[in-house]
Amino acid sequence: MIAGLRATRGPLLNPLAAGGVDYWPDGVLVGDEHGRIVAVGAWDELAPRLGLDAAAVPRSAGLILPPLLDAHIHIPQHPIRGRFAEDIGADPPGGRLLASLEKNVFPAEGRCEGPAHARHVVADFLADTLSSGVIGGAAYMTVHARATRIALEQLPAPWSVGLVLMNGRCPEYLRTDEPGLAEDVAALARDFGRRLIVTDRFAVSVDTPLRKAGVALARRHGLRMQTHLDEQRAEKMLVEEVLYPDAGTYTGVYARDGLLDCEPILAHCIHMRPEEVDAIAATDASIAHCPVSNTLLGSGVMPLDTIRAAGISHALCTDVGASPTTSLFCEMAQFLKVHAGSSSTATPEEALRLVTVAPARMLGLADRLGTFAPGLEWSFIEVVCDSPVPATARKAILGGLLRMTEDDLGRWRQPDDPCASAVARLRDAGLDWGHDLAVLEADVRATATRLERRVRRVVRAGDVIWDSRGA
Repeated sequence: MIAGLRATRGPLLNPLAAGGVDYWPDGVLVGDEHGRIVAVGAWDELAPRLGLDAAAVPRSAGLILPPLLDAHIHIPQHPIRGRFAEDIGADPPGGRLLASLEKNVFPAEGRCEGPAHARHVVADFLADTLSSGVIGGAAYMTVHARATRIALEQLPAPWSVGLVLMNGRCPEYLRTDEPGLAEDVAALARDFGRRLIVTDRFAVSVDTPLRKAGVALARRHGLRMQTHLDEQRAEKMLVEEVLYPDAGTYTGVYARDGLLDCEPILAHCIHMRPEEVDAIAATDASIAHCPVSNTLLGSGVMPLDTIRAAGISHALCTDVGASPTTSLFCEMAQFLKVHAGSSSTATPEEALRLVTVAPARMLGLADRLGTFAPGLEWSFIEVVCDSPVPATARKAILGGLLRMTEDDLGRWRQPDDPCASAVARLRDAGLDWGHDLAVLEADVRATATRLERRVRRVVRAGDVIWDSRGA
């Protein structure tokens, strides 16, 4: 072997920046002593060319693929993942989202004001995301500048973190320190640069003056923003008919106040009018698509083909704690399920691209992560895969990563299947409570259980940063 080279060998999935997925049942990923990729491809082709010795190159225990990235997740909600909507009743006033925030989410976020608690939560969050093969993304912290600093200090560089803005329809203990906001943002931006995201919680909890102040600070310090948009019908009605009747649409609130000009990551975007899609498409905004969360809260299904036709960047994200798991494999599986009866573009290959290539572009990490190409980081994850080795990329993703069969996927296209019919009603009008939501929740939780703890090893720039055997 050429001096300074190192390699790992095994079945290798490579989502491509230009679209599609390369797959080598017997592949090899070669890196240099600086933690950069030298070559990727079939073992039989690269081994002779690079002088690779079969006895010296370790074999992977499973599938090799790029590390995963999650562009929408809530750190302080990690302790209540899977319990986001606990004890809110069958049909709470204002919908499941607003009731869950008040009952469970806001108290969890309030506890992060204490530095010791914040450090503990961030440490658990980091360990759990790494165990899921997730090495970075865009996260929400809280309104507390100190807690946001703790998160930015403890999380590695691929993570961006949001200081949250809120000043209404939330507890007094979770309101932004508006007199100190400019100083807080300046200090965090000075120390962490664009890893800091100015975070407008959502139009329900942020008024126009605070939002415009956040926009001005983002522009001053060269930062981007993130928020939630059009998640539930009750929320949309509250924003458009009660809080901002003069803005036209929910998206119009953000356009009018300047947020859409700050490269925002917009979470959910389910109940979109055509003019809202057009407004977003005209900016550098991107969408965080969260099928698990959108299912469990009965919110609906993002109009995938409409978003894609408009050319809006989007990626799959977990939205923990509304999701019970940090596993993006669970998100990929739910993506395939909820779009099975409505979109021919929701394929296993596309699902993989939406947790690797797509979020890397959204987060400004495409020069380092997202795919395997010479010059990028020699970073990868190994995912335990049942034998025999899958023969095609589709089988490697569907069976190897997601533990699904073609028959499993086909079931979601059958109108008489209980889950498929429940998804159809979820897509049409959302689900507040009842049998359909219970059926979908049971399926999601079973999927999460099946797909957790699949990652054996995580390597970043040549260094092992997580190993299941030592966890």
